[in-house]
Amino acid sequence: MKKIILALLLLLLIFIFPQSIGAQDLDKLQIFYYIVDDDGEDILNYYHISIPAWLCTQNRALIVFTEIFDNFNPDKMIYVPPGVRILNIIFCEYTAHLTINLSTEILNYGGTHFEYRLVNKLLKNTVSIHGVSYLTILIDSQHQYFPEGMEIFNFQLLTFNSQ
Repeated sequence: MKKIILALLLLLLIFIFPQSIGAQDLDKLQIFYYIVDDDGEDILNYYHISIPAWLCTQNRALIVFTEIFDNFNPDKMIYVPPGVRILNIIFCEYTAHLTINLSTEILNYGGTHFEYRLVNKLLKNTVSIHGVSYLTILIDSQHQYFPEGMEIFNFQLLTFNSQ
């Protein structure tokens, strides 16, 4: 009897949701990273990840930045200090503002070149998330400057995209 009810329920679901069960519409997002070529030059590169199309912007951002900070790959982790954790991510749909709260390990580096590449990587990856217009990076829940003086606070991504 349970098998018959389960089969009927499955048929009902197929008629209610005519698309293939298990098949999902996927979006591809680009994840940007730097590599160093044989001449010691930095090259911005990217790879694609597939995510469900129905995910909200906040979850898309969480996936992108988890890919950057948590999925350690030495070839793709250039210009990311070790041990950085995402404390939380908040997206305000009304203002299209994404706020990423990172652990203080994000400050564990030195040098203007490193900072420029890190900030560029953060901005470039945020631009790849559809629907985000502004970005703020908080460090341990506070507005702070990066060690070499840069900040990402209410940054309008349109200005970055046009550079």
